[in-house]
Amino acid sequence: MKDVIEIPSGTAQDSLGITGMTCASCVSRVEKAIARVPGVASASVNLATERADIRYEDAPGREAVITAIRGIGYDVEAATLEVGIEGMTCASCVLRV
Repeated sequence: MKDVIEIPSGTAQDSLGITGMTCASCVSRVEKAIARVPGVASASVNLATERADIRYEDAPGREAVITAIRGIGYDVEAATLEVGIEGMTCASCVLRV
């Protein structure tokens, strides 16, 4: 899952994996639920990729969006983040990080 990405215009965008959708009606329900969240400028849900692409007007409200999606009976994939760390030279460095 992608993290929130800052866009030069001051808005932000996000992409979430959605599980449990089976038809176009599901897509419509999810898009409407996301659009009702304060701060959301637009939402586009794709059934084939099971992803929701969201553009925020204000500060990102990812948790509110996830709550809205789960509130109508669908789920959001857990996020995985992999970070490369340079400059560690010993076990003490590892413990610090």
